[in-house]
Amino acid sequence: METWREQQQRLADLAERQLFFVGGAPRSGTTWLQQVLDAHPDVSCRGEGLFLQQLAMPLERMMAQRREAIAAKNARVFAHSGGYPLPEAEDAEFLLGTAILLALHRHSAGKACRAIGEKTPENVFLFPRLKRLFPAARFIGIARDPRDVLTSAWHFFHGAAPGDDAAAKKTAFIRSALPSLNDGARAMIEMGKRDPGGCMTVTYEALKAAPVPTVAALFRFLGVPDAEDVVADCLARTAFARLTGGRPAGVEQNGSFFRKGVVGDWRSTLTPEMNAMVLRELGWMFSHFGWQA
Repeated sequence: METWREQQQRLADLAERQLFFVGGAPRSGTTWLQQVLDAHPDVSCRGEGLFLQQLAMPLERMMAQRREAIAAKNARVFAHSGGYPLPEAEDAEFLLGTAILLALHRHSAGKACRAIGEKTPENVFLFPRLKRLFPAARFIGIARDPRDVLTSAWHFFHGAAPGDDAAAKKTAFIRSALPSLNDGARAMIEMGKRDPGGCMTVTYEALKAAPVPTVAALFRFLGVPDAEDVVADCLARTAFARLTGGRPAGVEQNGSFFRKGVVGDWRSTLTPEMNAMVLRELGWMFSHFGWQA
């Protein structure tokens, strides 16, 4: 086992490489994007580290509880001497950054790479804190027509059981999901405004319609080679049929992580009323990302 000092030095060296983080709505193509990036010989990109839910939030609670406990002890027992110093807010950030670097080191072990990244959909809400922790990091967001996102999520996470009012259940699901889709997209856009040189947003639709230039641009953004043969190899290794064991895009398999792999499938699942509900709440996205309403 490495000593503490050796491990800290290893993490410090890792922090000097090109770190990056990927986020977007669940079922928007984040996993496909992650696998395309990871297929590059100079890139390590894994998912999902769950840095927001399982590191950032618990660390904040833990540090707040520790502060309260020490303050209470100081007041009850050590009032005469001033007691023990209280933890600062920055302590949680330092621990978060260390834990993230440790995770990135583990998942990139054995692969000599220039760029090391991680994908969790909810990263979009953590992007500003990650930027403060790692100022030179790069951030990649992926967006997808929210109607296709909702359709994919419905078939993967939900669906209607026999005897259910399928339309009512689907409508309730859509209504519950719209706020998070709205907030996530706005967070991604806001990060791009704050750090235009360090952020890149792609769409699922662009990856489908123009995969070669879209992926080449991603590689250039990360500072790794974007030669034609490298891009072609990464796309071939992450083609839909390859990821599904031979099932071509367009052939549906509900419950599969890679369900159908097409653009515009929402028409098979959403009613005109559901479509109108989505457009009322999220219509602003369509002009921003170039989708047809």
